[in-house]
Amino acid sequence: MKSKQLHRGITTRQVLALALIIVAAYTAYSIATNAPNPGVTIKFEIYEDGKRITDIFARGDVAAAVFIRAITPDGEEPVFIGLTRGSVHIPAARLSPIAKNWTDLMRARGNDPEKFFTALIVSIAVVNKTSEKPILYATYFVDYPPAKIAGGSTEVIRRLHIAKKRGEIRGHVAGVDREEKSAPPLGYSFAAFGPPYTEPPKNVWCEVVNPEIPSYICWYRKVWVGVENLTGNFPSSYFTTYNGKIYMKVPVVMAVNNLTASGSIEITVSMLQTAAKFSVSAALAVPTDRGPSISLAGRSWGGELYYLGNSIFLDPTRSGWVWIYGRPVFASYDVYYEAWMWREYWGEDNYFYIADIYTSNMIITSDKGFGLPTEIINFFYEGTTKQGPLTISDTALGDGKLDPGEYFYFSQLFSYYDKCGADFEIGIPVGAVIVAALTKNVGLTLTTAVIKAIEVSLSVEGASVYINGNIYNYGDHPGVPNDMNVAEYIAIAVGKYQYTAKDFWGNTCTYDVPAGLYIESR
Repeated sequence: MKSKQLHRGITTRQVLALALIIVAAYTAYSIATNAPNPGVTIKFEIYEDGKRITDIFARGDVAAAVFIRAITPDGEEPVFIGLTRGSVHIPAARLSPIAKNWTDLMRARGNDPEKFFTALIVSIAVVNKTSEKPILYATYFVDYPPAKIAGGSTEVIRRLHIAKKRGEIRGHVAGVDREEKSAPPLGYSFAAFGPPYTEPPKNVWCEVVNPEIPSYICWYRKVWVGVENLTGNFPSSYFTTYNGKIYMKVPVVMAVNNLTASGSIEITVSMLQTAAKFSVSAALAVPTDRGPSISLAGRSWGGELYYLGNSIFLDPTRSGWVWIYGRPVFASYDVYYEAWMWREYWGEDNYFYIADIYTSNMIITSDKGFGLPTEIINFFYEGTTKQGPLTISDTALGDGKLDPGEYFYFSQLFSYYDKCGADFEIGIPVGAVIVAALTKNVGLTLTTAVIKAIEVSLSVEGASVYINGNIYNYGDHPGVPNDMNVAEYIAIAVGKYQYTAKDFWGNTCTYDVPAGLYIESR
C-alpha cells in the first residue's frame, strides 16, 4: 500500500513536470516560429496628427495599462488588467469559459455558433511616468468569434490604430486590422495551461504603472445597469425569458399616423440572410468642456446569415411599434491616476451597448403592437427633436411628400443622415430605456439629458449595404373605411446631440442619428 502511494506521488510530480516542459517547449516554439498562440491578441498602434508614434511603448518614461472586459450573455466580466509594451494576449484558457457559454447558447437556439461574434471592451491608458501626466486614453469594443476561442485552436489578432491630435488626451480608433491564425491540433491542450486569474476588488481595478514611486491607473465602476436592473421600472409585459435569461423589448421602429384626414401607411423593416454581417454597435459618451462627445465605438454583437423581418400597418390616427428582444447595458467608470497621498482625475467613461439579442434558427425574434411604449416614449421625446417634413432629393420625398402608391426606402434615409460614413442605420434608443433606472443621483458627470439621447446602431456592415425597409403610402386602402387618397408628409426624430467620427489626423466629422426610426406622417 505504501509503495502504491509513493508511486502515485511520483507519477503526479512527473505529470506536472511534463506539463511544465510542454508549456515551456511550446512557448519557445511559438516565439521561434511565429506559431499561433490560442486566444485573443490585441496590438496597439498610436498616431498623433496622422503620424504613427513608433517609439511610444519602448520609452522608459512611458507606461501603458490595459483593462479588458469580455461581454457575456449577462453583461460583462473583467478578463485582463496589466501593462503593455504594444500588445496584450488573453489566453484561450482565460476566455474559453465565456466563449463556450456563448457557443452553447447559440447552439441551443438553433443558431450556427461559427457565424456569431461578440466583443471585448478594451481601455488603454498611457502615462508619462516622469511628469505623471496622461498621454492617451481610449476605449473600444473589439469583436472576436467565440466559437474559435472555445475550440482552443485559433489565435485571433486585432490591431487597433488609435489616433489623436497633438495636445489631446482622448484617442479614437481610426481603424482595425483583423487576422486569425490556426494552431496545431494540440493547441488547445497547451492553451489550457494559461496563467491564473485573480479576481480584483469588486468594482475597482488598478494597475501599477511606476513601481519606483508607487503609482497606479485605476478604474472605478460607479454605475452598471442591465436588464435585471430594469425589471422594476417597466411592466412585466416588456420582458420575456429565453434559456433562463431575461430579455427586454427594445424598439427598432416607432410610428404615428396622426391625422384623421390621412391615408393608410405601412412600415416594413427587414434584413435578408444573404446580406453581409448584421451587427449592433456600441456608443461611447464622454463629457467635454464643449458638451458631450458621442461616438460609435465598435460593435458589441452580431454575425452572418441572420434574418430580421416585420411590418406594421397604420390607418389614420393609429400608432404602433416594432421591437426586438435584447439585453441593453449601460456602464460608467471614473478613471484616476493615483500615487501616494494624491490622485488625479482623468475623466469618465460611459458606454452603452446590447449584450445579446434573442435569435432562434438564425432569425432575430421581433414582434409588433399598436400604441407606443409609454414608459420609454416620454424619455425618448426628451432626448430627440423632430425633423420634417423631410425633403430628400432623388427619392420619393424629393418633392417633400409621399404620394399614394409611393415608397420611401430606409437605405435612402440612412445615407442621408450618415454624412460621415460611420455606418449608423437604425437607432435603438438604449438611453431612453436605461435612464428609467437612473432616477437617483449616481454621481454621473454625464447628465440624464444626454443619456436620453443615446442610440446604438442596428446595421448591416459594408459600404452601400443597408438594412432593408420602407414606408409605403397606400392612400385610400380598399380594406380601410376611413382613410383618404392624400399625400403624407414624413417627419423623423433625431437625437438632440450629434455623434462624432474622426479620421487618422483627428479631424472631426459630426452627424445626426435617426433615433429608433420614429416616423410621423401627417
